[in-house]
Amino acid sequence: MFKTLMTHPDAKPILRDVVESYLRFPVVKVEVRNAEMHITDINEKRERFDVNCTADDGTQFEMEMQSEAISGDSAGSNHKIVKSRAIYHLCDLHSGQSGRSVRYDKLMRSFQMTFCGYTVFHDHDDFVRRFSFKDEYGVELSDAVGIILVDLTKLGSVMKKPVETMTGEEFWALFLAIGSDPDYRDLLNKMIEARREIGMAVELLQTISRDENERARFRARRKFQMDIEHGLIVAGDERAIAIAKNLFRMGLPLDKIIEATGLTRAEVEGLHVAD
Repeated sequence: MFKTLMTHPDAKPILRDVVESYLRFPVVKVEVRNAEMHITDINEKRERFDVNCTADDGTQFEMEMQSEAISGDSAGSNHKIVKSRAIYHLCDLHSGQSGRSVRYDKLMRSFQMTFCGYTVFHDHDDFVRRFSFKDEYGVELSDAVGIILVDLTKLGSVMKKPVETMTGEEFWALFLAIGSDPDYRDLLNKMIEARREIGMAVELLQTISRDENERARFRARRKFQMDIEHGLIVAGDERAIAIAKNLFRMGLPLDKIIEATGLTRAEVEGLHVAD
């Protein structure tokens, strides 16, 4: 659902609102760079994120949704894998600009954001955690890079808030967590009324779902028709074979049997040998 929604051609206002909510600066437009996910060069055969985008000011960011922890990662290991993975891909994204003939101080800002369907930070109640380069006094070295990790399991207090007081971060975290759960339909309806982009996301997902259901119904109808046609052909072949065997027993010439049954010479000769 996440990638389908965020990369759909009609989803740009939705994606823009999500990006603007979490990056916390105005975004006029966004462009998806990996909608088709085509890989044409061996150097590109590395793990791709669900959504890779750029903003109008050149900022680039990668977003993904993880419903479960990565294999080998756990609370016991303090989820070091998902954290290290985020760092690796952020560095890869930012350093990937080296081939564009730009100065170090002119590199585009880069952000990596992961929505997690499991708890990453067990010792902290906030569902959004932001990380950047800072010294021991809290002074930021640069705002050129950042990592955002979103725990979708920590929304209990958010669900109790009046939707009129929710932030963009809270709206989208809730939508990703409960958007497809019928038990929260009333809350989702309130969110739709309060934020236009949430309504757009729901409507788009419904359209996508209808399209997928129609394709499934078409495949089912085609399979059913194919089964019928197959059955008729098999029945016809079996009847032709039975007739050919009887004609063999009657001593009819091979060419006449082929003409009468529509079977091939090889099929008729095979029956003659088997008989």
